[in-house]
Amino acid sequence: MKRALILSCLLVLVVASRALAHELDASATLSPPAVVIRARYGGSEPVAFVKVQVVAPQGSPIEYQHGLTDRNGQFSFVPDGPGSWRVLVDDEEGHRRELMVSVPSPFDGATASTPPAPDRWMRVLTGLSLMVGLTGFVYGWKSRRG
Repeated sequence: MKRALILSCLLVLVVASRALAHELDASATLSPPAVVIRARYGGSEPVAFVKVQVVAPQGSPIEYQHGLTDRNGQFSFVPDGPGSWRVLVDDEEGHRRELMVSVPSPFDGATASTPPAPDRWMRVLTGLSLMVGLTGFVYGWKSRRG
């Protein structure tokens, strides 16, 4: 039983470290007349040559623009009007990030409103606590039935 507990803890640590290394972060910056998207893995490594899709405001499902990030993980587009623009960054390996970029009416270089990402360590602790809790539930259920 101790061996299984140690192995499961090691597995959780390996999975958590790999998840942190490949987390896709994206941010938007307004620099008139363009909006610049920067994508990085784990906050440091650029996400090069991945798909980016831009959807215009007014609830239109039709995309405004699509393309790839450059080798530095950057992509830019020039919005044709104000509103809340939806930007999807997808590396097609299971990492995807969606941003909502608010473009003001007089596009004067205000900052973009991107939703704050949950703290990375908070998500790791939440995942670990869920795994430990489920393991405790399974062992408790087995001991009750035995």
